[in-house]
Amino acid sequence: MIDNYNRKIDYARISLTERCNLRCIYCAPQGIDIQKYDKSQYMSLSDYKNLIKAFSKLGISKIRFTGGEPLQYPNLEEIIEYTAKICKIPTVSITTNGVGLKYRIKRLKELGLSSVNISLDTLDREKYKKITREDKFEDVIQGIRECLKLNIKTKLNCVFIEGMNSDELNNFISITKDYNIDVRFIELMPIGEGAKLFDNGYVNLKDRIASVKELGRDKSDEESVATYYKLKGAKGRVGIITPMSCSFCTNCNKIRVISSGNIKLCLYSKEEIDIKPYLDNEEKLENYLKYIIKNKPKEHTLNENDKSNITKKMYQVGG
Repeated sequence: MIDNYNRKIDYARISLTERCNLRCIYCAPQGIDIQKYDKSQYMSLSDYKNLIKAFSKLGISKIRFTGGEPLQYPNLEEIIEYTAKICKIPTVSITTNGVGLKYRIKRLKELGLSSVNISLDTLDREKYKKITREDKFEDVIQGIRECLKLNIKTKLNCVFIEGMNSDELNNFISITKDYNIDVRFIELMPIGEGAKLFDNGYVNLKDRIASVKELGRDKSDEESVATYYKLKGAKGRVGIITPMSCSFCTNCNKIRVISSGNIKLCLYSKEEIDIKPYLDNEEKLENYLKYIIKNKPKEHTLNENDKSNITKKMYQVGG
């Protein structure tokens, strides 16, 4: 599918749930139970299947399942198998916090999972407890090891925050020397709880990564939102995702579906488009999706406004 700015839209991020078993400080506010789940407010399994089937017909070639935490979604195995083996989507991925992943990754790979992005903001157990408000560090590390053992494509996502984990840059980069893994640093964004940390916590990653002279530019994945670098002789890569310091809107190829049944054409826009009335009619759904994607906005306004227009938290919009 091609939008009005001649961008090929072939990637969908689909949030399966708002539930999460961590409470990361830039994502989940204190005092709200994000484990509660009223299924009547969210898309059903059949809704997801109808949507994925439509996407497959319209040329979506990559689907990433997110949350909240997708491992908290009770039908994750079934939806991955349906996406990969019934709808024949070439690339099926998840973004996860990795808690409990070690027990399920083998089966998920057998069902068609192509790759895993694991959120890990620190390599220090005590810092991990402060950032996530849970003591699950070793569980996540074991999950990463199991992914590497199974030779499934693995990326680590690290939200880089000044004064919190900014002293760990070289430690994260060192992981790529010996392991075939992409370590990706993500700029803190002024969205939800992240807005409270932004003024003191934001780091310009383009400038920070330039200070690591040993890193050379890697151009083997030019279509990615990440800019990649590599240490000489390393097995893995280092990436930076820079929505603030270096917008990638001109190459944006994705749309987002949140678990309430709304489409977000841009993470940073408050606009949401309700597709629930069309989910039971295959033809109407496909036509409506074509219309929606055609009118995807040209760019976000984070840099102009220094804040996002959305009022929801990150766990509510698919991360």
